[in-house]
Amino acid sequence: MKRSLTLAWRVGVVHYETDEAFAKLFAALTTPKPAIIDEIAFAESMTHHVYQPMETYERRAAIMKRRMEAFRAVGVRAGINVGITLGHINEAWEFMEAMPFQPMIDTNGFASTGCACPNSDGLREHMRAKYTILAQAGPEFLWVDDDIRMHFHGGVMNGVRVGEWCCFCPTCLAMFAATVGKTYSREELVAAFSVPANGLLRRAWVQQNAESLRLLLIELKDAVRAVDPKLVTGLMTAGPSWSSYNGPDFPLWFGALDATKARPGGGFYSDEQPGGLYTKTLDVGQQRALCPPAVDDVQYELENFPYQTLKKSIAVLKGECTLALAVGHNGIAFNALGMTGESADYEPILRALPAVRPEWDQLVEHAAGLPTCGLWPAWSMYFMGKHDVRPGETWPTFIRGGDAYQARVFGEIGLPLGVDGPAGGVLLLGRMAEAFSDDELRGLLSGGVMMDGESLDILQRRGLADLAGARIARRLNNGVVERLTDDPINGASAGTLRDARIEFWGDAFGLADVLEPASDARVLGRMKDYFGNDIGPAMTAFENGLGGRVVVMGYAPMLFIHSVAKRRQLQNVADWITKNNLPIRIEQAERLIPVVQLSADRSRGSAVLLNAGCDPIDRADVELRVPTRNIRQVAGTVAKPLRTRKTANGVAVTLKKIQPWTTVTLLLGE
Repeated sequence: MKRSLTLAWRVGVVHYETDEAFAKLFAALTTPKPAIIDEIAFAESMTHHVYQPMETYERRAAIMKRRMEAFRAVGVRAGINVGITLGHINEAWEFMEAMPFQPMIDTNGFASTGCACPNSDGLREHMRAKYTILAQAGPEFLWVDDDIRMHFHGGVMNGVRVGEWCCFCPTCLAMFAATVGKTYSREELVAAFSVPANGLLRRAWVQQNAESLRLLLIELKDAVRAVDPKLVTGLMTAGPSWSSYNGPDFPLWFGALDATKARPGGGFYSDEQPGGLYTKTLDVGQQRALCPPAVDDVQYELENFPYQTLKKSIAVLKGECTLALAVGHNGIAFNALGMTGESADYEPILRALPAVRPEWDQLVEHAAGLPTCGLWPAWSMYFMGKHDVRPGETWPTFIRGGDAYQARVFGEIGLPLGVDGPAGGVLLLGRMAEAFSDDELRGLLSGGVMMDGESLDILQRRGLADLAGARIARRLNNGVVERLTDDPINGASAGTLRDARIEFWGDAFGLADVLEPASDARVLGRMKDYFGNDIGPAMTAFENGLGGRVVVMGYAPMLFIHSVAKRRQLQNVADWITKNNLPIRIEQAERLIPVVQLSADRSRGSAVLLNAGCDPIDRADVELRVPTRNIRQVAGTVAKPLRTRKTANGVAVTLKKIQPWTTVTLLLGE
């Protein structure tokens, strides 16, 4: 991965189509010092509708050619962002020309008004012509946007959500019949998907989705390579928080497009709920981790739709971009200029970037290519095809326990989460275990694992519960609390009561699992009723025969864990399962979210900490489990050495005066 920062801008049609608009944009982006632009990508369309006549693209390509030449003249790389290949959503269908090829068809038979099936010969012919025209405009690179997917191709029409799961058109059904050796109507196939025993059928459908997209990407690559064999290509992706209905098989797709640029996508459009930036951090980090090695330019999309200055603060914008770099990106793609041409909505961003760029430059230069380090929220790119369909459930749909980032709550209390795999310990939560084979689960359980009762139930069904050191004795859903025991792992939290009021929040199934521990398991928490009567073990710790350390959290594992006592216990638990090998531990109970990158020997890395609260943090004592005492805090254009204290597991530093929704960036080692 390249070790220099790229600041890129996505430019909508309204900002470049007229000379007057372009002159204003050009001056705004090229004036600030230090530079806030290294790369620019011009959008080819102002609508999400898939079909426009070729004359539109020919005219616009000629304009883009001139605009790209102007930016290249001042040393800025210039290319094109192809926003529309399949179509994103139903939009302006009464005003746009109807597409002359097969639309997407969803599970209910709804035909999209704006999105086309990737297996349509007409769509492929149209897109070959479109991409050829755009490549002939002479871009240095060409992005394919994230409508390359088989779900969410509709929207809400007349109060009904349509186009969620596609495509069930005659062509796709015929392809599937050839694969599975049986012909289904749309209605028959959708019904068959919800039969619990039809796991192989569901997997075959997900694989067809991945293959359909791969074949389309090959067509696009061939079209642009015929014009310019050296044209750099990039792919924007949609992450696991959206769904794994497409695979999503990133190595397959990036290879088909021959892409070396990636732009992980996801929604965090405004800061009414600022904590959403951390969910997006995990989402885009996971996408980055799925990219093949040939992809060396990974740009975070700063997505500010609908691009209005009062929707997102500069402090939050800086924080989300810094965390994105901390999970392995080496660029920021600003999608923030808006759709109106009004510069007042983006000028605050332009003014802020020169001051923060030096920090981002140093972070990328120091840590580019290093993996994240911490507890891995277990997830599989094939989850949707592999998870069980239980009696009464339908498929495809989002299932309870299928949230790829339900583990984010542990990051909120200061436990470092990593996106690069299970080496640093595992959080096995909800129904993610269903996506793994028995051998894969044994592999996870040979290391450090924290799991909930739902995961234990799945292990029990698989005959693997002995590796967790507990079984579920019974499942309750009301009127119980947790009391921490005097086990040494609990430390100063021993005896603390936790009442999550589980029945207040809807269905509490799985939030109060009474455990039956193995004879040599340790009990860290017991379930009580409101009168203090003992109901049974609620939390256990166990060392299994594979060498793994497993903690089962049977009581409200992700609900109300933000108290000082519970936070301290979970810190101790995370240290126990990893044998004190977590990369960072924050002493004070502050709303600091850490993201850590480390080399294999831990001699080099970075730690970014976000104050995810509205109060300033006066002091935070932070232990870094690294061998180096060369710890520097980035401040503007320099990185200032911090005074360190030797600890049993590494070194400690003290951070002071961290303002709300700001980050601290530490560089570790040379």
